[in-house]
Amino acid sequence: MTDSRKFTCMSIGDLLFQIQNERARLHPPFVAMNNVCGRTKADSSSPTAVYPILPTEIIDNICQRLDICDLANLVRANSVLNVVGTKRLYHTIGVEMRPARLLQCMISLDRNADMPLLVRTFEVNLANNLPTRTCYLLLERILKKMVNLTTLVVELPKHHSPTWALPMPPLPTASSKLPSRIFRLHSFTTSMHCKSSLARFLDSQPEITELTLRGIDSDLENSFLTTLLHSIGAFAPDNPLAALLVPQPSQFILLPTSLPKLSHFNAVHAGPTVIRNIISSRPVTHMSIPILPSQTMDTLLALSSSSKPLVKLTVMSFDPAALQFLFPELSVRFMELESLNIVALIAEVTAEMLLQWGVYLAGFKKMKYITFMATLEDDGDGREEIDEKKIAQAWHSSCPTLQTVILPHGKVWFEATTTDDEKSDRKCWKCLDEEDE
Repeated sequence: MTDSRKFTCMSIGDLLFQIQNERARLHPPFVAMNNVCGRTKADSSSPTAVYPILPTEIIDNICQRLDICDLANLVRANSVLNVVGTKRLYHTIGVEMRPARLLQCMISLDRNADMPLLVRTFEVNLANNLPTRTCYLLLERILKKMVNLTTLVVELPKHHSPTWALPMPPLPTASSKLPSRIFRLHSFTTSMHCKSSLARFLDSQPEITELTLRGIDSDLENSFLTTLLHSIGAFAPDNPLAALLVPQPSQFILLPTSLPKLSHFNAVHAGPTVIRNIISSRPVTHMSIPILPSQTMDTLLALSSSSKPLVKLTVMSFDPAALQFLFPELSVRFMELESLNIVALIAEVTAEMLLQWGVYLAGFKKMKYITFMATLEDDGDGREEIDEKKIAQAWHSSCPTLQTVILPHGKVWFEATTTDDEKSDRKCWKCLDEEDE
């Protein structure tokens, strides 16, 4: 055993000894005379036998580090550990839980009046299953009971959107003296569709700071269908059915007072209309959004509607033409960015293009981290090999605050300090692979 480990064990032993002595001083044992054989013994009802040696806060910290199986065993040990361990056992429900096990847990929570009050994080991931209406009714009941919930994740099959299962504050009536209480979320993730019913639920959650929408954008779906059917000539302009395909007003509109604390917003399928409705005049500083064909400029305009400058932006580009003007547009509109991540899914790039885009990085005043991932152009003999170190250095020349760059090869390039033969320090760019060597 090393000296440091011996010292740690001695320190913990001394701490436990001092705690035990202090508890014995504050709660002296009850001593009763036992006339049998003329001996005395301490009563088993001594408070030191009831109170734990460690403070409750330390026990709770230990419980946080245990897996669910160990926690389940811990709560059976004694009454003190049962109280502390049960709170931690039911704190987070559903994370990495199989659907069958999740359903059993939901049934147990529905049958108990107290356990749902302990839940702070609840994750329902049934995206690869086909839940029935009975399952959604069960979800509705237990969500109403989880009044202390702060984090909710609801991932459902693509075409399932039971927003009616989300609890809504009841309308005040003359007969109800006190309105029933519902949870106040800080983080919400869902695959439910971006429709008016979901917007009404978000209106009722003023404490949300992090929002992730993975569901279908109803506005985008209508616009895409209209464009597609007209482009292939499915309906003549004077056909009565063509009138049904006229883009309708947005179905997803928040109240101006909704989500006043929203700072992080992530979207998977949202178009510019939904993005604008979510972040307009709200203090959103961290965003992850898609860019869809022919909607790049509208999306960038929507991003500009936040009440605070963007700090971190992740872009998933499905528009092959967007790369031609994405860097110059971003550097002009979002000069306060510190982290930029771009993933181009339907585009090919060359080393020359990457070097040219470095010029536009001069517009960023605080940029520290850039990730750019795209497919390298096929020159006929295979994918082009690029000198990523040269590109990273060129980008840093344009943007001196840049510290880390990740390019299509996936290597992490960073600015490091080296010492040359003259013992003078100089800056150079290295990657983690070189450090390992």
